[in-house]
Amino acid sequence: MTDITRRGFVAAGVASVALVGVGGFGAATGQVDRPFVRPPGAESNVRLAAACNRCQRCLQACPYGIVTPVPLAESLVVYGTPTLAFEHGYCDFCMQCVDACPTGALSYGGTRERDLGVAVVVKDACVAWDWSGCTVCKDECPVEGAITLDDHDRPVVHPDFCDGCGRCEQVCPSASLRAYDASVQNKGIVVVSRASEAAHVAGSVTSEELASGRYTCASEPLAAHTQGVHPNGPQDGKGAGHENA
Repeated sequence: MTDITRRGFVAAGVASVALVGVGGFGAATGQVDRPFVRPPGAESNVRLAAACNRCQRCLQACPYGIVTPVPLAESLVVYGTPTLAFEHGYCDFCMQCVDACPTGALSYGGTRERDLGVAVVVKDACVAWDWSGCTVCKDECPVEGAITLDDHDRPVVHPDFCDGCGRCEQVCPSASLRAYDASVQNKGIVVVSRASEAAHVAGSVTSEELASGRYTCASEPLAAHTQGVHPNGPQDGKGAGHENA
């Protein structure tokens, strides 16, 4: 068992006891169900948290280095389980993380096999809201129709097409273009879980709305995309009869 596995189980056990003590089982359940953006094949946060043994094989298998463990500061209960970070790469659904998972926490089939989340535009960080001309997220998006431009050439995300691959977040230049403004902490477009409140804000979000809603569960998750097709994703039916390694 790896160090993070041991630490993860200890942290989860201690945190669960503490949360139950101070807030009942509802507090512990709320921690488990925090809407993190998960790798392909994670059907739900609750199911993943129950099945994941924190072995880190998915982290090691990812060729792009975007699978990362949930930090202890973000959640005591699901610490060490896999989430996605798109600073230096994006997901092309190669499914190597799913193949590497020994417990079925990541698995083929289900509505979330090719649906990681949904991108949201952060209007006080997106440079297109202040200056016209930046269309990087639309130009780089691999899914046709997922991002279009409004009448002011500002990006608009279409949740029914977006699969949450993170390419837009990776290439967004707002951090460098707004380096002069210390108040801007986010990229101009970020991927959030479809189970989060932030995913349900119509149009675009403010940084404040993102901060309050990114890891807060909505009453109902946003439906998985049904229209977009990721060009590098697995072919239809790949999961049929496929067993995890």
